[in-house]
Amino acid sequence: MKLWWCWMLLAAQAQARDVTDEEYAQFPRLFHLDEWESCLARPGGMYCLGTFSVEPLRHPSPLYNMLKEYSLDPHHFNRTELHRGYCVSSRCPSLAGERNASLRFEQCAAQWARRVSLRTRLARLRYCRSHAQHVAREHAHEPPQRAQRLFLLAVTAILVCNVLGTVYDVFTGDNVKKNPLLASWSIRSNWRRLTASYEDGDPRLAALSPVQGVRVFLMLLIMATHSGCIHDMLYLYNPRWIEQISRHPVLMIFLNGTSVVQVFVLLSNFLLAYNLLLHSKEHSVSFKLLPYITVKRIARISPVYLLVVGFAATWWPSLGSGPQWTAAVAAESDACKRKLWTHAFYLNNLIDPEDLCLVQTWFLAVDMQLYVLASILTVVLVRQRARALHVLGALACVSCVLNGLLAYAFNWKSIVYFAYPSNLRTMYAGISSFSWLYQAPWGSLPACLVGLFLAFLHFELQEAGVKLSDYKWVRLPYHLSPALIMWWVLSGDAVRTHTVPWFTATYTALERPVLSLLAGGIVFGMVNGLEGWLKQIFSWRGWSALGRLSLSVLLLHWCINLSIAASRPQPIHSSLLSVVVDWLATSCLSYAAAVPLTLLLEMPALRTLNSLLLLKHKQA
Repeated sequence: MKLWWCWMLLAAQAQARDVTDEEYAQFPRLFHLDEWESCLARPGGMYCLGTFSVEPLRHPSPLYNMLKEYSLDPHHFNRTELHRGYCVSSRCPSLAGERNASLRFEQCAAQWARRVSLRTRLARLRYCRSHAQHVAREHAHEPPQRAQRLFLLAVTAILVCNVLGTVYDVFTGDNVKKNPLLASWSIRSNWRRLTASYEDGDPRLAALSPVQGVRVFLMLLIMATHSGCIHDMLYLYNPRWIEQISRHPVLMIFLNGTSVVQVFVLLSNFLLAYNLLLHSKEHSVSFKLLPYITVKRIARISPVYLLVVGFAATWWPSLGSGPQWTAAVAAESDACKRKLWTHAFYLNNLIDPEDLCLVQTWFLAVDMQLYVLASILTVVLVRQRARALHVLGALACVSCVLNGLLAYAFNWKSIVYFAYPSNLRTMYAGISSFSWLYQAPWGSLPACLVGLFLAFLHFELQEAGVKLSDYKWVRLPYHLSPALIMWWVLSGDAVRTHTVPWFTATYTALERPVLSLLAGGIVFGMVNGLEGWLKQIFSWRGWSALGRLSLSVLLLHWCINLSIAASRPQPIHSSLLSVVVDWLATSCLSYAAAVPLTLLLEMPALRTLNSLLLLKHKQA
């Protein structure tokens, strides 16, 4: 929390300005929204929202020159584009005879622009809504569409299964012969699993308890970052605050800190390899195991994943209204409709990657793609454990070199080079570095290989009976790692000033792997018995249940956060306080909504598959 206060202090002390307050006061508002409800409540009402490019009405134009010069700074929004939501019917009643809605909107904006000696051109029309359309949508209670009915049918089937499973479990009690398929859908049984602690069981599993705390911390950091991003993406009352705060090095915690997602990749593959190594102690590990573990992974992720994307594609736009809601939520819902099949096959990050439906889902696609690769690699190396660490270390280095070469060849850059307000507003649309490196599997491959390396190293140390706590030289880098992570993230502010191609390619190749190594060192130290304040925090038993909710929280939080922000009828007054409030509200609501989603779908689906596989094994 101290970082938040530090951020606020730096913002309050910001003095550097490219224009004076007096000059800035002459700028036309970057964002403006007329009143929504009263506009469309009147017969004949028409509300339009879009973006206009501006040009000087006559030359010379000191105002336009100032806008253009101000926009050259990458920390600033493009002031030669103005974003407007107009009640065209009341603002420009003289144009009521114009039947073309977009032309009417453009002419209405032109009337205003002439008063400030500017000429406008409609660059992008988001929508025009009439009184009749508004009434039909808000009050006519149109019957659900086919996709909406299918979604309701799926939810009903899930609820019925849970009711039947719970009733069956209650009446059969602790009978060991109960049907495992029905018992898998018991809310009571799944609640026990959700809240169970394994600290008093297998010591190998107990050693992994800090991992759940790390997951929760990362999720909270991701939700905080997305809360700020969503403010930037919507209509702002005070865009200058965003422009000023974007200059401060502390903001790198949230801009460059997006790379912490790599820690999720690392943990996922660490647990995969470690579990397979434990399995190899008592069973043979062969390629016949690959379909089994892949299907289990899909069964755990896909039901929740497709349900949330299905909700976003069907019912999400119906839950609210307003000028920003239609532009943000409805537009993203349309993207979910178009890309639903790519999400089903975990290809959404490779097919039309700029067409974003729930931006955080790129991670699930990358995680699944790398999971398949890591499974194959682990099965091969389990049979050749003596060479595993050398092979994985070499592959990790090769993957970094590969990303560096790709970055140099295609001019891809680390996110610090393009994480500016104007780019963030469009979620980096048109920036190939984001689509083809940040969201691509090869961009996260080093973290995957580091996770596998640490899993094999952890297993070998356990097998040899080696305790890291016995080696004093290990403690210093372990305790320094949090500070080194903070330094590495904050250094992005200095790095972005160096734009020589070889340097940007090298930094792009190393940025995420170095962060993965530092974070991996902390996790590796904690699970191998190194003590410290971090382990004390992350080993708290309460993190276990919250950590098991991570998948549902990851999927739900964007819908919740965007709904909170986009439901505002006027431009957002962005500030540290408003971002924190949105973050806290999103976090609380996401974890609350994740409980039923995990209990009613994620856990039952996985248990059902396990029961079917066990039944098949017995029959064989």
